[in-house]
Amino acid sequence: MELIVRHLEREEKVTLERHDHGYTVLVGSSTYQIDLASAQAGALLSLRLDDGRQYEVAVRRTGSAHHGTYHVSSFRGVHAVEVMDPLTHLAEQARSEAGGAKGAVRAYMPGRVVEILVAEGDAVVKGQGVVVLEAMKMKNEIAADCDGHIVAIKVQTGQAVEGGDVLFEIG
Repeated sequence: MELIVRHLEREEKVTLERHDHGYTVLVGSSTYQIDLASAQAGALLSLRLDDGRQYEVAVRRTGSAHHGTYHVSSFRGVHAVEVMDPLTHLAEQARSEAGGAKGAVRAYMPGRVVEILVAEGDAVVKGQGVVVLEAMKMKNEIAADCDGHIVAIKVQTGQAVEGGDVLFEIG
């Protein structure tokens, strides 16, 4: 499983692979073998790294299934860590770059169009779903970045798209 993890100004791609004895965790270019033991209904975790170091951490989650903040407590203090799936991360980057401007809305990554929620000429409001794109086995609703009208729908249901392909235009 791939995740994007953000703490303060640092952002890393983290890959988790579960196996019989724990997890293999790739953080940036570093790989860790971790044995995990849980106590107190999953609130307290004991992490043992392959080099023998051991850490006790408490984790409390807030947020949604695809994006959330975890409050991680250890001997180093309490830290808020944001965790999100790669598709949500790309969508957030695209939204911040677009800044709510009218014009073409593009696919964040390769995928397949599974549903079109509006028709050409329809009025939409910022945040309203327009197209549902399936990528990385996840469905993601692509929303209007601003209020306006759908000028053109550039895709069809079932169509494969590449990252950067125009999905629809708002005017």
